[in-house]
Amino acid sequence: MKSSTDRPSGLRRTEAGKENNTAKPPSRFLADLHLFDLIGKGLFGLDLEDGGRIIAVGRVGAAVLERTVSDIVGFLPDDLLPEAVTRSITEHATLASPRSVTIETPLPTTGAPDRIIAWTLHDITHDGKHLALLETEDVTTRKHNEKRLRNLFRAVEQSPASVVITNTKGVIEYVNPRFTQNTGYGFDEVIGQTPSIVKSGFTSDQQYRDLWNTITAGREWHGELLNRRKNGEMFWEHISISPVRNEDGEIAHFIAVKEDITDRKEYEKRLRYQAHYDELTKLPNRILITDRLGQALARADRNQDHVGVAFIDLDDFKKVNDTLGHTYGDDLLRVAARRLMSCIRSSDTVGRLGGDEFLVILPDLKDGTHASTVADKILAAFEDPFIILGHSITTTASIGLTLYPDDGREAEILMRNADAAMYLAKDAGRNCQRCFHPEINTIAMHRLRMESLLRGAVTRNELFVVYQPQICAADGHLVGAEALVRWQSPEFGLVPPLDFIGLAEDSGLIEPIGQFVLETACRQFAAWQTRLPPGTRISVNVSTRQVASPSFSESVAKTLWETGLSPSLLEIELTESLFALRTPVIMDNLTRLRRIGIRLAVDDFGTGYSSLSYLREFPVDSVKIDRSFLIPVGDPAADALVRAIVAMGHSLSLQVVAEGIETLEQMAFLKTIACDVAQGFHIARPLVAKDFLPFALSLHGHHAP
Repeated sequence: MKSSTDRPSGLRRTEAGKENNTAKPPSRFLADLHLFDLIGKGLFGLDLEDGGRIIAVGRVGAAVLERTVSDIVGFLPDDLLPEAVTRSITEHATLASPRSVTIETPLPTTGAPDRIIAWTLHDITHDGKHLALLETEDVTTRKHNEKRLRNLFRAVEQSPASVVITNTKGVIEYVNPRFTQNTGYGFDEVIGQTPSIVKSGFTSDQQYRDLWNTITAGREWHGELLNRRKNGEMFWEHISISPVRNEDGEIAHFIAVKEDITDRKEYEKRLRYQAHYDELTKLPNRILITDRLGQALARADRNQDHVGVAFIDLDDFKKVNDTLGHTYGDDLLRVAARRLMSCIRSSDTVGRLGGDEFLVILPDLKDGTHASTVADKILAAFEDPFIILGHSITTTASIGLTLYPDDGREAEILMRNADAAMYLAKDAGRNCQRCFHPEINTIAMHRLRMESLLRGAVTRNELFVVYQPQICAADGHLVGAEALVRWQSPEFGLVPPLDFIGLAEDSGLIEPIGQFVLETACRQFAAWQTRLPPGTRISVNVSTRQVASPSFSESVAKTLWETGLSPSLLEIELTESLFALRTPVIMDNLTRLRRIGIRLAVDDFGTGYSSLSYLREFPVDSVKIDRSFLIPVGDPAADALVRAIVAMGHSLSLQVVAEGIETLEQMAFLKTIACDVAQGFHIARPLVAKDFLPFALSLHGHHAP
């Protein structure tokens, strides 16, 4: 096709036009063209007997080609019209019974590069001539709209959101495939129904009324609804419903776009659960239990009632974690949580604050009697051993009690007071309950201050080691000494071991303190090896936590190498609680220690997990009889028990040591039962290094230089 801006060749027009189109088009034909001009139709008159030559054109038709009428009339179609149109004209002229035909072609212009024109060819006979009328229409806007509609339809059909269109009565006229996938209802099942087909029954009628009033008033509605699929399964949807207006501005339809948010709701539910519940025990966590305590206090204030608060800490829980591992510790916490739940009313709350700490809220009490009763039930519930992954673990509880409003009116204060009372129970020997009283705050602050100072005691050289002699019970000669740690605090003075050893164990400081004692004692006895009687050994207590460390045996061997002490002169004292654990790490450490020649002793034998089977399984060399069995001497039952321990130890080729000897009668008794070694105040108090050597030499008739 020639460009609409190019001038057609005059050669094709002049001669051909004169010869074949000497007569002008009939006046009526021209009148018809002018009439179409008036209604905005672009028309061309074609002479099909002369190759489709253009014999007339209206103003609108000329404007379609962006030419004047004189530039068009007389030319053949292929000079001015698109090739597809010219071909259609040629084909039309050859048909015996031609029909009207419409084709669409691009006809770009400078101002409209994407213009599309529809060409409709009508066959006519006028004054005996075979003519054609070519009608044009600019369909660019319609085509673009149709394309947008197609794209919109594809988008709706392929949308990841459900789309529902209803009439103004709420009757469904259309749903997209996503709706059928989400709900399980087929297209034919919902057309003609209302959206209530997916109602779950959990949405209030008022919410539906608010929805309907909003959209019928011409406003959009947004919200979340719990709906039901065809199979009965519930699902959440976020829904936006908009009115659709017609050309007159009246509401004709409603369109709902719905997103399945079930997964998001479940995720939010999990987040809320995780924010308020302990994942391990499934109990309320600190946030939730603090909130519930606040609610209980508010209700008690209105009703003039009391609220009991019990702070519970598991005794020796760290030993389980440190020796058996966190898997055992986690299981122990789960079982402990169930035991706590079995001790309370349905209106009470048990929560886990963290670690091995629990809180029990006892609301709606008339006095504090019930709180004490619940504490007793908890203590009784913890009497039976916990069977955790085949291990029998004995774990007791220390309980601190406080009462609203007697001990405080705010949740934070009550929790702090209960915590302080719990530490009072710890100091009282554990496995008991203690009630808050104002003096406890002083004790708690003292404890916190002591722990803070203890953390830097090693680096500040405030700790030192004393040595308590151990002698042969038969002849009184020196066989060794036990290394004991002491703390000289600038603030508290000389702190008794009972006041800080338990604190060190609870806070985890026992490991660095234990290592300090081991290194100090080994270095001191290495320096004394040539001064003391041959074979004089040093005994060092170690914590369960130390022995449970995979690197413990290696650390001990390194200490011996660095200090130069012979392994045969070191004895490691173990607690009986270690026996119940028997983890691979512990057994491996003990075996390694024995292999390099270090002696192993069982401290405080008879007070905890005593068992012949343990003594056979563990590679120990000696047992120490707890001092409680030797007071008072002369009690038939106690004397018989001590005799049995000595006999049992000898039958297993173990050396038996009696500690806590304070009287001549006790010493005489040990000789009669053939106990091997004795230590205690009757022999000597723990001595600092400068006093120990002279005492040791005096036992053998020597004097220090």
